[in-house]
Amino acid sequence: MAVVEPWDGRSVPELLELERLDLNLFRNRRNQANANRALFGGQVLAQALAAATVTAPEDRSVHSLHGYFLRAGQADRAVIYQVERTRDGGRFSTRRVTAIQEGEPIFHMELGFHTGEEGFAHQRDIPEGMPGPEELLDLAGLAERLGDRLPEFLRRRFLGGARPVEVRPVDPIAFLDGRGREPRRRFWVRMPSAEGAGPRDQPALLTYVSDYWLAGTAVLPHAAPLPSAGIFLASLDHAMWFHHPSCVSDWLLFETVSPVARAGRGLSLGFVHDRAGTLVATMVQEALIRPRRPTPA
Repeated sequence: MAVVEPWDGRSVPELLELERLDLNLFRNRRNQANANRALFGGQVLAQALAAATVTAPEDRSVHSLHGYFLRAGQADRAVIYQVERTRDGGRFSTRRVTAIQEGEPIFHMELGFHTGEEGFAHQRDIPEGMPGPEELLDLAGLAERLGDRLPEFLRRRFLGGARPVEVRPVDPIAFLDGRGREPRRRFWVRMPSAEGAGPRDQPALLTYVSDYWLAGTAVLPHAAPLPSAGIFLASLDHAMWFHHPSCVSDWLLFETVSPVARAGRGLSLGFVHDRAGTLVATMVQEALIRPRRPTPA
């Protein structure tokens, strides 16, 4: 299997670039590893959507996706994305994408594309009294302010230079430690490297971002700080619905909440608003959540 090229860790559009091998067959060029040294799930989600988008009619944009993570991907190997053109109707198209490494499926996704039409409209409003991103600190600023209150591994991570996504928590303490609170996070996000990305690329870029802080919401009442070295967290499935066009190079407000965790799994729900208050997307993720076992001496 082909070995991937190095990624600079900054340009997400570059990370999501695919090589077209055949009409419905694609291969990625670069990988991003997660904290478990496997493929980052947001990358696989976004690359699968990018592959499906290439095969969809130009007048249709993705309205929903539903993905299942079947096994951990290898960060040192390329991924093959096989697209099945399930249906092209009058206004809707459906696609199925299977991500493959070394002949084995590691992920599959069902997607719907829609031309769009006039119809009834309402939306969930942005929470009242929400401070803007200019009023808040980023993770590096929080690491400086919180100082010794953060474990050294987390402080180094927050101060570790340029990141592909900038995040500014509305309530920094709740973002890191939800014990005794409702499992909820509110934070502003933007992707500087997406400046100049076209409308057809925006859903994949937003999908990439959606996998960063969603699943961890279900861990908030049980571990601190987050991310926690004592918790093993792995995505099981991920779903998104796209309501309005978005621009990920500008600030987006994420609000995530976890209604339940049990049997080693946690469910998290998220809403994404733009600065004008428009609800641009809704997302749901279930994750495997396990305390890490101590390493034998």
